Amino acid sequence: MKKITLLFSCLLILICSAIGQSNKGIHLQGIARNEKGIIIPNKQIALRLSIVMDSAQGEIAYQEIISVTTNVLGLFFVDAGAYETNKIITIGDFQDIEWGLMKYYLQLEIDPNNSLQFVTAGFEKINYVPLALFADKATSITNQLPINLGGTGVTSTLGLLKLLNIDKLNNTPDSVKPISNPVNLSLNERLRKIDTNTLSNRINQKLNVIDTLKLSNRINQKLNISDTIYLSNRINKLSVTPETKSYGVYYDTSKQSTTIATATAIKFNFQQIENKISIVNNSLGNPTKILVSENGLYQVIFNLQFIKPDINADELNVWIRKNNAGYLNTTLNYQIMGGGIKNNITGVYFLNLNAGDYIELFYSIKNSNSNMVGSLSTSVTPSKPATPSAMISIHSLN
Repeated sequence: MKKITLLFSCLLILICSAIGQSNKGIHLQGIARNEKGIIIPNKQIALRLSIVMDSAQGEIAYQEIISVTTNVLGLFFVDAGAYETNKIITIGDFQDIEWGLMKYYLQLEIDPNNSLQFVTAGFEKINYVPLALFADKATSITNQLPINLGGTGVTSTLGLLKLLNIDKLNNTPDSVKPISNPVNLSLNERLRKIDTNTLSNRINQKLNVIDTLKLSNRINQKLNISDTIYLSNRINKLSVTPETKSYGVYYDTSKQSTTIATATAIKFNFQQIENKISIVNNSLGNPTKILVSENGLYQVIFNLQFIKPDINADELNVWIRKNNAGYLNTTLNYQIMGGGIKNNITGVYFLNLNAGDYIELFYSIKNSNSNMVGSLSTSVTPSKPATPSAMISIHSLN
């Protein structure tokens, strides 16, 4: 097993040193070494960078996977959070991180063989928030830095005025200052009773009772009650609120393995989109159960990618379990080709489900060398996004 040595002492010194204002990130560097401490030069490796909130066990605010190549000295460089074409963002949005609200930690995992098998390489607290990142969030007084970090320490405009001793003028609050005599005279000159009388007389000349009667009669001729009732009925027939259907798409990027002749539930660690459908953990704490909230007929489509390094073929079986019981007539049988060939397995089901039902996608193999493995994105022409190791979509047909 290979491991990596990181230069964490340089981590926060190099923040934003070569990143534009519109593409901010955290710049860091490391040295890749094997288990004997020997530098790994000129090799492509995969990294998984996670920004974790509060503690090592905290929630992941942001996570990305990126493929990098070490130089002749084993050095690699990466900009965490910055937009790059060869990067996969698996959790969160770097631009949404509230740097001033809590502590954050940077976790680095490495896949030295570029096979999506990650090993933890380091976990380091981010002791100082990058100024360029924090400034993006400081758009109002409520987002100012506390005093111990060089800020004002106030959360309102009034608090800032009091802090600067400019909330009063001549020891008199603005709210109780009297109006000056010149201002009073000016107001009196601008509005007089005679002006209002003249204006009232002019209005009376322009609009009299006979005018309002004529206008009312013309309106009555153009629009009557029967017209509005007829129009209202037509609008009611056309204005039907569309129903929002149930749907969900889930996927996983990690390598999934199992022992031979063993029924194994497929994990889906990431949610792409969902509405009225959710994914929950099984008794082992793995996200395998897809839960529906409405009765109906559902279409289920899955896609799996298997790789078998040896030259022999293998047999793969895939089926559906509903509420922990096999769904009748859903087992699909496939042949896995060996020799490192990428076997893309797809299938379609139509299932009748009730509100509160859940389904799981199970599989079994006859050779333990068959593994469910994804593919990284590539910038080689033509550039292509990554391939998940497992993906499933479900939507209501009602």
